[in-house]
Amino acid sequence: MNILMLLYKDIPYDARVKREALALAEAGHSVYLACVREFQEPDPFLHKNIHLMRLPISVKSMKAAMAGTNPGQAPKRSGLKRAVVRAARLPLVKILKDYMAYYEFYKKVKNNVRDLKIDTVHCHDLNTLWQGSMLAKDFSAKLIYDAHEIFNEMAGRNELDRFVGYKMEKQLFKKIDRFVTVNPYLRDYLFERNGEKPSVLIQNIPLFSEDMLAGNKAIDWNYTFGEEDTVLLYQGGFSPYRGLDLIVKTMAELPESFKLVMIGSGILKEELMSLAESLGLSDRVFFHDQVPSEDLFYYTQKADIGLVMYEKVSKNNYYSTPNKMFEYLQAGVPAVSSNHPGKSVVIDEYKTGVLAEETTEGIKAGIMEVKNNYEYYRQNCLQARRVLTWEAESRKLAEMYENL
Repeated sequence: MNILMLLYKDIPYDARVKREALALAEAGHSVYLACVREFQEPDPFLHKNIHLMRLPISVKSMKAAMAGTNPGQAPKRSGLKRAVVRAARLPLVKILKDYMAYYEFYKKVKNNVRDLKIDTVHCHDLNTLWQGSMLAKDFSAKLIYDAHEIFNEMAGRNELDRFVGYKMEKQLFKKIDRFVTVNPYLRDYLFERNGEKPSVLIQNIPLFSEDMLAGNKAIDWNYTFGEEDTVLLYQGGFSPYRGLDLIVKTMAELPESFKLVMIGSGILKEELMSLAESLGLSDRVFFHDQVPSEDLFYYTQKADIGLVMYEKVSKNNYYSTPNKMFEYLQAGVPAVSSNHPGKSVVIDEYKTGVLAEETTEGIKAGIMEVKNNYEYYRQNCLQARRVLTWEAESRKLAEMYENL
């Protein structure tokens, strides 16, 4: 098949989309992966059957220019720029701006593949489904909706966003041929709202091989910790409602032998750095730049305990199973996680860590429970990584395409 994949962000840091594209390419399909160019990194080579199209979108480019920095970093703006950004965030203006950008993406993708015979359009998340439905009609192709999360419940979505988004999703859901998502909770929630469709669950399990354990890949881990230190890790976006301020505040209540490394980027980074400094934690809380997904394992395995403290402020946070749940256990790193269905589905079944309350006291108690029973939780991680594999998930994806 010729498969057109749509991603409305850049590919270098999206591990799930890379894995799915690679699985289909290895199954013999030709994958045309269209995404938005947000970063200046050169195009990554993924597979001879994967044809990458990183397309500049004017609204995204203007947003980066207004921020005066790279996407994902904390913005630095003048007074005029702040006023313009505030105006652009007005609900109606934001909706119009978003759909203008979506339509630009649709036109650019169509222009890039106009001479091809596209058999299937595979849409990653709701912000590509409108464009994907038009492209599927243009090419008389099958339409697949791959919902990584409950898009309309993500942080930062205002009431108008949600209203329009849910209306659009309900209408477009009627047009899809297959539905893909990450766990049964997300599937059931979206089915309840939109009706049922033939579906496949593809968990967010990273690629892993025993060769990675023997690898001695050079990475820029420039921290020196003592043998008595316990290294805590958060890796991912520095976004609201992920409990990041709670994690930093918890460090003030833990013994000095506990150190925290936060790997990633996002709008809260400078705020978190300031918080750590104000609490006198600059020598115990460290911030590392975002790293490519293929290198993340080598950073993760240097930690002792991983943190996943999403706050229960939306259905998306509540039902999501973040990639990092699996990235931690693959590296043999037990987790302390918020007690939500999408996270307990891993922690409860495989005992790879502790579920904790979303408070500094709860996080501290979870960390100390893992610390005091470390080998038990670590061995459970090592057992779980033999069962939870991308090879098993990728077979489900390949079979879904065989049955189209």
